[in-house]
Amino acid sequence: MDFNLNVFCGKTDDELAVLAKSDRSAADALILRFSRLIFIKAEIISSHASDADDLRQEGLMGLLKAISSFEPERAVKFSTYAEVCIINSMKTYATKCNLKSYNQMSIDELPEDTVSQVENPESIYINKEFFSELWNIVDNELSHLEKQVFDLFIQGDSYRCIAKKLGISEKTVDNALQRARGKIRRSFSKNHR
Repeated sequence: MDFNLNVFCGKTDDELAVLAKSDRSAADALILRFSRLIFIKAEIISSHASDADDLRQEGLMGLLKAISSFEPERAVKFSTYAEVCIINSMKTYATKCNLKSYNQMSIDELPEDTVSQVENPESIYINKEFFSELWNIVDNELSHLEKQVFDLFIQGDSYRCIAKKLGISEKTVDNALQRARGKIRRSFSKNHR
């Protein structure tokens, strides 16, 4: 993620979300803005570090889906929409995996200004490194099919729609997405021991 954050400083979240559909640097800037929310929500609902890592990845996937499916004409602020997508992704994962540390009530207990707080240079650097590493894993470790499925999934396509676009079965879509998630998790676990 080599970009100048100052270019996007004056942009609202809604403006960045529109730009992010075609500009990866705008998407990266938006991800940095919401990384604090993702990290805090993951920490709140998880008491184990490996669960928090998985929840952060699910939260990021929720944010990417929010970016790709955001429609400004619907009169909903992007920050509201993104937070719902992030939380829903984390809740779905926590429920699906039956996380022992998952607390349904605590995930919504956050100060109002979690997203809007100004980041300090250290947290910006740490978050930038985390997401840079994630993009590198996606670009370098996923197979061609896994990348295609992952890309369509974060754009908001359903399994059925992805299967139709790629000419594969829904089960193949599910398998490719599960392999992609597994590779991302293993790479993070290996790099953060």
